[in-house]
Amino acid sequence: MRRILPFLLLATVAACSFPQTRWEKEGADNVLAANDLGYCRKAARDEAFVTYPYASGSLFYGFYRPAAWEESRYVSEIRLTQFCMRAKGYQLVTVSPPQAAALAK
Repeated sequence: MRRILPFLLLATVAACSFPQTRWEKEGADNVLAANDLGYCRKAARDEAFVTYPYASGSLFYGFYRPAAWEESRYVSEIRLTQFCMRAKGYQLVTVSPPQAAALAK
């Protein structure tokens, strides 16, 4: 039983993992998709930084950065990246396990 338990635990964790996704657009190859994703991520990061700056305060009172801002900036970056990619005509597609193994090579 002790030898089987680690394998059962590993299988349970693997079954609960998030599915792998990628952005697809008709007529776009992997290089173009990667370039567009990089552009959208940078634009989203810049926009989220304007809304949620890294620090606020003054030199006399110290810099204060609420933890909620970090989470909000992260969520904002994800949403803005998704919006940018969809505006460029991409769709977020779930990759099946055999395709995911082929992409990793």
